[in-house]
Amino acid sequence: MNWKYLCSSVRGTSHESMDLPKQDNYRIIELLVNDKNYLISAVADGAGSAKYSDLSSDFICKLFLKKTKQWLKSDNSLEDLTREIIIDWFTRFRSVLERAVKIYRLNSTRDFATTLLFSVLSKDCNIFVQIGDGIIAINNDSALECVFLPQNGEFINTTHFATEAVATSIFMFKTTKEPVKYLIMHTDGIEHIAFNFAEQKPFLPFFTPFLKALNNSTNTGHIETLSKQLSVFLQSDRVNKRTDDDKTLLVVLTCGELKGAYQNE
Repeated sequence: MNWKYLCSSVRGTSHESMDLPKQDNYRIIELLVNDKNYLISAVADGAGSAKYSDLSSDFICKLFLKKTKQWLKSDNSLEDLTREIIIDWFTRFRSVLERAVKIYRLNSTRDFATTLLFSVLSKDCNIFVQIGDGIIAINNDSALECVFLPQNGEFINTTHFATEAVATSIFMFKTTKEPVKYLIMHTDGIEHIAFNFAEQKPFLPFFTPFLKALNNSTNTGHIETLSKQLSVFLQSDRVNKRTDDDKTLLVVLTCGELKGAYQNE
């Protein structure tokens, strides 16, 4: 099993105007362990009001990829990667930030507030984790559907963060065994143009050009030319007129043998 993917993360115009760093981050790697292929992806959106969220959004992506690699390389099965183990990873993330708060005499871990979208794809099992807003969507048959709906916070236009004390109890976790042909992960910076709020599902016409481009590509792995085109698009006036937030989008196509629905395509 192999994958083709494009990905980009760009700074929003509001951050540019205030000379703030991009607070979105992402990581994606392909991993081969014991003749099994895995695609591990993480996307994080640092809170705009959190002073160091650009650092924490990068750190949580790195941490979850590192922990997944350690888990799989220790001859553990992806199927045995349980919610309880993910709780330990969130606890580790928060404990590191709590130490940073003490060392640098910061106010609280709220200075590092960030969301997280996380997925691991393989031939036999898939893992999905989310806390906060943003979208993880997959296509298993004929429709592009959200794995989870974005989490809302206590007040309107708020969400939950991995830095919260309750993060270990409220994060969303799902394991599936169905084949995944398309995977889409994006931060809330493009929700207004990429998500159908009335139907509570991804707005397929927005993604169709990216899916077609991946299908037409003869290469596998990271398709850099398409990622560069995506970056140009996300920074275009057409997009910036609709959203001034940071924007991160990752689109994946599984290629090679898929058991089940897509085996004969």
